[in-house]
Amino acid sequence: MQNLLVSLFFLLFSIQSTAHKMPRNAIANYKLVVSNHLHGESNQPPSENIISVSVDVSNITQAKGSLRVGFFREGNPFTGPKAKPDVFKVVPITAATTQQAVVGLPAGRYVIAVYHDLNDNGKLDKNMVGYPKEPFGFSKNFRPILSAPSFEDCAIEIKENSPQNRQKIKLID
Repeated sequence: MQNLLVSLFFLLFSIQSTAHKMPRNAIANYKLVVSNHLHGESNQPPSENIISVSVDVSNITQAKGSLRVGFFREGNPFTGPKAKPDVFKVVPITAATTQQAVVGLPAGRYVIAVYHDLNDNGKLDKNMVGYPKEPFGFSKNFRPILSAPSFEDCAIEIKENSPQNRQKIKLID
C-alpha cells in the first residue's frame, strides 16, 4: 500500500529540465516543470537580498548523469499541474560521492526537491506503477510513506546567517 501511494505521488511529481526546449503546452498534465528563472523573471530579483544556499546531496551510487535540484518558495505550488520551482540547479555527476549545489535565494521558506537523473534525459523516470526508478530526495530528508509530502513536511527557513542555509539531503533509491 505504501509503495502504491508513493507511486501515485510520483505520477504527479516529475521534474523536467528546460534543456529539452519542449513547448509548455506539450508537457503532460501533472508534471512538475523546472524553470531556470524565478517565476519566469530574473533568477535573482534586484530588490531582495540574496543568500547563498548550499545543498550537499549524498547516497550517490553511480558516477553518471546529473543532479536536478529544485527550490520551491512558500506559496508556490509544490505539486500538481501548476507546480514549478522558483530556482533550479543542474549538477553534472562525475564521481559517486557527495555532490554540492549552491544557489542564491531571497530569504523565505522553501522546499528543496532533488533527483539523480541517471540517464540525463531531463525527467524523473518511473516504473510501470509510477514509482521512481531514479534516486530522489527532499529537504529535511522527508521520506514519503503513505502520501505525497506537503510543503510543511519539507519546509526550511532561509535567512541571513542561518544554519539552514546549508542543507544535507540523502537520496532515496
